[in-house]
Amino acid sequence: MKKVAILLVLVMTMTTGFGQKNVRQTASNFLKDGKLDKAMEAINQCIQDASTSQDAKTWFIRGNIYLEIANTKDENFKKLDPNPIQQALSSYKKAFEFDTKKEYNEDIFAKLNWQRNNYYNQAVDFYNKKQYRDAMTAFENGANAYSVMNLSDTISLFYAAACATMVPDRDKAKGYYLQLIKANYKSPAVYISLSDVYRQEKDSVNALKVAQMGEKLYPNDLKLFLAETNIYLTFGNTPKALRNLKFATQKDTTNPTIFFALGTIYDKIANDTLQTVRSRDEAFAQAVVAYKSAIKLNPKYFDPNYNIGALYVNKAASINDEANKLPLDADAQFKKLKEEANQYLAQAAPYLEVATEIQPNDLNTLYSLKQIYVRTNQTDKLKVLNSRIDALQKK
Repeated sequence: MKKVAILLVLVMTMTTGFGQKNVRQTASNFLKDGKLDKAMEAINQCIQDASTSQDAKTWFIRGNIYLEIANTKDENFKKLDPNPIQQALSSYKKAFEFDTKKEYNEDIFAKLNWQRNNYYNQAVDFYNKKQYRDAMTAFENGANAYSVMNLSDTISLFYAAACATMVPDRDKAKGYYLQLIKANYKSPAVYISLSDVYRQEKDSVNALKVAQMGEKLYPNDLKLFLAETNIYLTFGNTPKALRNLKFATQKDTTNPTIFFALGTIYDKIANDTLQTVRSRDEAFAQAVVAYKSAIKLNPKYFDPNYNIGALYVNKAASINDEANKLPLDADAQFKKLKEEANQYLAQAAPYLEVATEIQPNDLNTLYSLKQIYVRTNQTDKLKVLNSRIDALQKK
């Protein structure tokens, strides 16, 4: 009798196993017929049963069903699950893990690749519409699809990071860039961008660490070197910033931005009252040279045109202050200093006039020019300038 009982149990077990496989086949048939609700119900029975819950085929079919639910246009089917794409991806992951013989690897990859490309196209569409957060999420979802099979979709991650910086969402951007570094993505842009995120967060330690990591990998990349320089500029390390920029102007003699940045450092020193007179005068001369170099390379570059004009105006103001402190009987010296101040104003005017041509609506430039025209008695130019200022203020 005991043997009969054992036999009965075995028969029941085998019957149950075959029964669940039949249910799985039914789920597959429902999927083919587009009956997604019944397919979902049937396949979810299978993952609850020990005979089919650790079978790669079960999870592969489940992934296919939920993928169809995720992409269906039928509103009734859309309501079957709040997050069908996540169900699909987790099912494919299970199928990949249980598929020790790799029978379904190619089929799983084909499904995941299709979904990844679907997300990628969505992301591009969002990006073109300047919906950067939606684009970022779609690129991330595409990368997540590949990660099911332990693959890195570095292209999607890179674009997701770029979108994150445009949102901006620094935490997301950092996460994507760190994943890219972990995946050994070959691009200095990753280190430049991640370093800049840390710089914006006022994290000088990690900003410098990442920039220098990149420089070790790409020692000849000038942009990485400038990223490091930008960190020094942000955190007030003037000597190191100056050293780097001098070197950069030797490495690239055609980049006006580098010369402009060098000019701003010398400009800062020239206006620093804590510096010696000699240091300030030397810095003033170097700032003029740097700004003029930037303008020569790009005559329509607003910033160096404005800055050199402002540099001359500030120099004139400093000389005027010196003149005004003279005793009343120092007429000759007073006149000499006033003439010197006016010479600097005369040198400032052409650059500021060019700056107003480049950016006609910049009021700061117009006010600086007005100051020059008043002091140098250029009444005709002053009249025209006042009209421009009045028109802009009425807008």
